[in-house]
Amino acid sequence: MLRRGYTRETSIRRDRSGRWFEGEERIAHDNLVRSFEGWIDRAPDGRFCLKNDIHWVYVTIEGPPYFVRSLTLDGDRVWLHLSGDRTEALDPATLRVGPDDALWCDVLEGRVPARFDNHATTQLAPVLVEHGDAMALAIGAEIIEPPRVLDPMAGWDPSKGHVEST
Repeated sequence: MLRRGYTRETSIRRDRSGRWFEGEERIAHDNLVRSFEGWIDRAPDGRFCLKNDIHWVYVTIEGPPYFVRSLTLDGDRVWLHLSGDRTEALDPATLRVGPDDALWCDVLEGRVPARFDNHATTQLAPVLVEHGDAMALAIGAEIIEPPRVLDPMAGWDPSKGHVEST
């Protein structure tokens, strides 16, 4: 519960280039930027927010909230190394391909989308397999052919915690 006179609304935003702003003023403090990158989450209403152990506030995020910077293949698991110094296991069921052929998945227990950067995508080479006319991923005993979606950020349903395929 917020104290009277306080709000969760802010003018904090991250542009498509990954630069943070408070209103029109660029936030250049490296430690604050690094913290913001790791605090991106979803508020209960589905809007993006910055959330830490103490508080959360609404923010505007242009482009992907998280980037998969690299990954580690570990037997039947793929560990994602995300922007914001986060590491978590890939949920293969959330993989999808956007219209620009970029690979996406959901992170933070399905609350937030993440886009694979080129480096992370090339690291998937050992698990790529041909599956009919398409490429798929062989992770453990599972063959995953990520569906193509029109907008990998659209369709997030807060009650389901994932993006709906379009």
